[in-house]
Amino acid sequence: MNKLSKKEKTLMIVRFLIFVLVILAMVYATLKCIPVISKLANEDTRIEFKNEISHMGFKGVLMVLGLQILQIIVAVIPGQPMEIVSGMLYGTWGGMLLCLVGIFLGTALVFFLVRKIGTDFIQLFFSKEKIDEIKNSRLFKNPAKFEILMFIMFVIPLLPKDIFIYLGGISPVRPKRFLAIATLARIPGLFVTVYAGNKLSEGSFLVTLILVGVFLVVGLLGYEWGSRKQKKMEAEEEEKENSLN
Repeated sequence: MNKLSKKEKTLMIVRFLIFVLVILAMVYATLKCIPVISKLANEDTRIEFKNEISHMGFKGVLMVLGLQILQIIVAVIPGQPMEIVSGMLYGTWGGMLLCLVGIFLGTALVFFLVRKIGTDFIQLFFSKEKIDEIKNSRLFKNPAKFEILMFIMFVIPLLPKDIFIYLGGISPVRPKRFLAIATLARIPGLFVTVYAGNKLSEGSFLVTLILVGVFLVVGLLGYEWGSRKQKKMEAEEEEKENSLN
């Protein structure tokens, strides 16, 4: 058995620490949010809640924006809770705009950091085996096919998007096209979660539950379709490669 190098051991420790910190942060945020959400059933509390947010002014906007950027950079943090909170605080359109700006800035930051540092930065969040598996795939080496796969991953809710943000920096896709796909393709799923957050702040719990249910169903169906599409494209690339040999 090969022994792990000092670098690999360090990366494992850093990944573990990031994972633990994220879990603790999510538990803390959940414990803080549950009482707030339960109080939103009362109309007076909802009005008071929105007044407090409006009094925060630009500081509140920067806080939400910063958390959205952090969610993109720290790949293991799920994005949906942040999107729901944005909808609760700033409504459907304000929340969507904030999320899109944060997603764009976070994605651009990760993209150019990876371009500068390379795979060492990616290995803070993903194993070398996973990175090599995607890097060595036929689709990764074909910019047009990789862009299609990226679009599928970003447009369908719940599909694993985070590793694609990191791999974008070492992919053959041009920066402008990558940032456009990684940001704009999220809009359909983003709208649903932000709108659900807005309805939650209005006390429409049934509507929120229905939207979350639809989101989950679409995500599961999309995952199945996306997996089949990816396998089909990989088979086409393999057939094309075999015909050239």
